[in-house]
Amino acid sequence: MPTGLHLLWPTPIGIYRYGDAATVNAELVEEFASIREEQERQRGVQPGGPFFASDDDLLQRVKLESWNPLVQFIVNGIAQTVEQANTDAWAGRIAELTVSIEGMWFQEATVGASHDVHTHGNCSWSGVYIVQIDEPLLREAHSVYGAANGVTRLYGPHFTTLGGAFIDVGNAYLQQPHIDIDQVEGQLLVFPSWLMHQAMAYGGVKDRVIISFNASIHASGGDQLFEFSPR
Repeated sequence: MPTGLHLLWPTPIGIYRYGDAATVNAELVEEFASIREEQERQRGVQPGGPFFASDDDLLQRVKLESWNPLVQFIVNGIAQTVEQANTDAWAGRIAELTVSIEGMWFQEATVGASHDVHTHGNCSWSGVYIVQIDEPLLREAHSVYGAANGVTRLYGPHFTTLGGAFIDVGNAYLQQPHIDIDQVEGQLLVFPSWLMHQAMAYGGVKDRVIISFNASIHASGGDQLFEFSPR
C-alpha cells in the first residue's frame, strides 16, 4: 500500500428520484389501502392502527400497469449504486449482474409511529422508496418532531464505539454519528444492508407510506472474486 492518506471502508449510499412518481404513487396509495385491509383481516388485528407493515410479497401481489416501471427504476438504482461502490474491488472482472429482490413490502405510519434501530439480514443491499409523506416544509414544521419528523436516519459504522470514545478535534470527522435523509415523494434510497438505520417518529396530515426492500447481487460467472488463503 502506498504512503499517504487512505480512506478505508467507506459507506456508500445511493439517492435517486423517480420521474413518474406522481402517477404511480397515487395508484399505490389506493392499492396498499386494499392490501392493508385484507391483511389486517387475515391477521385478526384492529384495523387502522398507527403503524402497519405488509407481507414482503409485493413483487408478486401488485398488478398495476405502472408497477413494473417503478420496480425497474428501483432495480436500476440498486445496480447503479452497487457498480459505483464496487468499481475498485471488481477491477473490471464483473461483466453482468443479476439483482435479486429477496423481499419487498410497504409500511404505513402516522401519529408518532416509528421503527427502531435495526439492520437487514439475508441480503447485501436494502432500501426505501417514498410513496407518500407531507411536503418538506409542512413535515418539518411539526411542533414536536421538527426537522426529524419521519426521516430515515442512518447511523455510521462507528456509532457503537462512541460511548467510550475520547473526543477532541483530531476525531472531529467522527462526531456526526448519524445522517438524516430528507423525505420526498418519489425518492429512492439504497444502502448496505449492514448499516444501522431507523424511521424516526412521524406525524403529519398524510400517512407516511414507504416501500422497503432487500436485494442480493450476483455475477454471471459466480460471486467469488478473491482467492482463499490459509494465511
